[in-house]
Amino acid sequence: MNTAAPAVAERRRVVEELVGDLPGGRPEDLAFNTPWEIRAFALAVAAHQGGQYDWTQFQGALIASIQDWETSVDDLSDSSWSYYQHWVSALEQVLSEVGALRSDQVADRTAEVLSSPPNRNHHKAILEPVAIDPATGP
Repeated sequence: MNTAAPAVAERRRVVEELVGDLPGGRPEDLAFNTPWEIRAFALAVAAHQGGQYDWTQFQGALIASIQDWETSVDDLSDSSWSYYQHWVSALEQVLSEVGALRSDQVADRTAEVLSSPPNRNHHKAILEPVAIDPATGP
């Protein structure tokens, strides 16, 4: 019998409960067009579940980011729209507010990631959940 299945189902339920009321997405409608979107989603959920911030704080930052974009464009079908870019902006804002992240750290890490060779599987989406066993983790 697979004892991991109930734990995976419970984690999925928790994530669906978190993201169900976010602007632009019910969990069954969420789609990732590129691997970085999946990573952004996972980072935000993992940081919340790790106690870095309250989910309502993230929701507020995401809503504010989307509203800022809406007021900055003349046409809401503008090609600059990216739901997950707002997700990243909200995550950066919240992590900065709680003192978990400094803007210079973001710039340094961004430069490091962008300088990594493309053959490090950055171009492939990994759709299966990733988990680290605390007993064998870093």
